[in-house]
Order: sequence, then structure tokens, then C-alpha cells
Amino acid sequence: MEVYVGTKFRTVAMRPDPPRNDELREWCRRWAAAGFIGKAMGNLSARHEAGFLITPTGSDPAKLATEDLVHVITAEYAPPTLIVAGKHEPSSESLMHAAIYAARPGIGAVFHGHSNKMLEEAGRLGLPVTQRERPYGTPAMADAVLDVLSGHAVVIMRNHGFVALGRTMAEANAAVEKVVAQL
Repeated sequence: MEVYVGTKFRTVAMRPDPPRNDELREWCRRWAAAGFIGKAMGNLSARHEAGFLITPTGSDPAKLATEDLVHVITAEYAPPTLIVAGKHEPSSESLMHAAIYAARPGIGAVFHGHSNKMLEEAGRLGLPVTQRERPYGTPAMADAVLDVLSGHAVVIMRNHGFVALGRTMAEANAAVEKVVAQL
């Protein structure tokens, strides 16, 4: 007779979090209207009770439905692997978002966008810039961002875009608005 000796597998159940989903979708719409993410070019995420919510890859952020957001449950660097729940593939930058959440436990939102003006003016504005251009969606890009992240709310990804973070989604947005006001 077989004797049960403990957990044989791990089950992760994702409970819907409509207020969080709705808030993230609203920020996606606002950022699309502001021109920070365009169609399928940027990605926004927010911590969730079991991982984080993120926009799906190749999506139009202005038109996301609640069921379009992807729940990233775990992320591994080597080999780069994500365990997700949802009906879409997560953003290709999910590994970078996961790395930021792991490095900065107090962060509740990571917003990644694009602004040529911000990239051009990064030096004048005193924004940290990654040392080298790295392929997006790779551990190398995540590491490059982590290398310059220390204590900053906005970081420039060389020749690519920017990352803003905050304890809340509103705070991540405010960090970008502060930079944009200086442009």
C-alpha cells in the first residue's frame, strides 16, 4: 500500500483581480494615447498576488480586454523560461520585468515605453543609461537594466526605450511625467 509522504506537485491557482486588471488596462490606454507605447512596442506590468500581470506580446495596448492580460507566475533566467497563465503569450520583455520585481521588492509596477526625445536628452536630464545596447527580451537586457537601476525610478535602455517603476502604477507614471516635463 502506498503511503502519502507530502506534496508531490505544486498547484498555483490564479484568482481574478478585476480592480488590478482594470487599472493596468486604463494605464495602457493612457500611455497609448500619450504615444509612449504605440501598437505592440511597449509593455506595462503590475505585481499580482502570485507574480505579476503584464500586457501580451504583439498587442494593441489601447484595446486590451481584461482576459488579454497575462499572469506571469514564475520566471527563470537559465534557460530563460516563464510560467504564465492566460490566453496570450506575455510581452517579450517579461524577463526584464521579473528581474526588476525580484531586485526591488517594494516595486509594484514596471512600465516600459519608447520616446526618442527621452533617449536623446538622457544625458542632459541625468537619467541612467545602460552601458551597451542589448537585444530586447533577453537576460542580457534584463541584466543591463539591473546594472543601472539602483535607486532610480526611470532608466534608459540604450538605443531602445525607457523603463519606469514605482510602488504603484500611478507612481510609475508620475516618474515618466516628471521626466517628460523636463524635455
